[in-house]
Amino acid sequence: MYKIEVKIDGQFINKFSNGSIYDLVFIDLEFWPHYVEGKALQRIYGYTITRLLRTSKQQYIKVKFLEFEMEEEQLVKEIMQDISRLKNKIFIGFEIKDSDLITLKNRSKALSIESNVNEIKLFDFRDYSQKYGYKGLNGLFKHLEIKVNKKIDGSYFRQNPRKVFLRKSGWIDILLNMFEYCLEDATGYFQIVSNWNTKNPLITEDMITSESLNYSELEKKSSVAPIQQDAEIFSMQNFQATSDQLLSSLTVADLEALIVKIVQKTLKEEMQKLKHEHLPDQITQMNHPLKVFV
Repeated sequence: MYKIEVKIDGQFINKFSNGSIYDLVFIDLEFWPHYVEGKALQRIYGYTITRLLRTSKQQYIKVKFLEFEMEEEQLVKEIMQDISRLKNKIFIGFEIKDSDLITLKNRSKALSIESNVNEIKLFDFRDYSQKYGYKGLNGLFKHLEIKVNKKIDGSYFRQNPRKVFLRKSGWIDILLNMFEYCLEDATGYFQIVSNWNTKNPLITEDMITSESLNYSELEKKSSVAPIQQDAEIFSMQNFQATSDQLLSSLTVADLEALIVKIVQKTLKEEMQKLKHEHLPDQITQMNHPLKVFV
């Protein structure tokens, strides 16, 4: 799999809720369509998770994408494990209640991955988007005067994963775009926390909802649905250093340099290596993850 992990220094102020800023966890899943009998089944291609580390006072970000389609089960297990470790926190995102977590439950059931999470607390920005005057996550950034420089939109993730799986022309640029997109969103999340109360009321307990990751309520949502067109446990010591991860301490301003100078260099090196390898007609497990170092 392809993975980036970073820690960011910053001044993080909680103007979002009356609770602890360390209880806030932002999560976002990325999908691609697999067609079954003419209908599109959402499968999980990647995810972003970010929160503040109590010990170092830094923002931790993890972004992970599949290298091969067959790795989805491994990815779903990791997502479920992360949620289980943090199940007493508040998970926040845009449309996570009726999209991300429903898809996660559907895929975990299809892959026979059991969940021990009976209830997690949620705040979904979409539930209050009309009331507070924004449309979509980018609309929320604009509403709170948070600058993001998106080169692509969310449909990019639905259209391009197979190009990465099959090493189609331009697949390295696709990965660069995806990493940049997710990192920009992730760094913007805690700016939302800092800017929220300038235009919106503080989030209260009454505005927090609950969701189960057990399968008892799955029948309420079909696992096959049309694709929408627009659509302290977690500290660094819990992660072993692997060849597919990047671990650094950065400021927000360093992220662009991270993408341009480190990730791009590594992906180009990987591309040069692939030129000398024989790629089989059918994708099989191959041992060449990105080797990203700081």
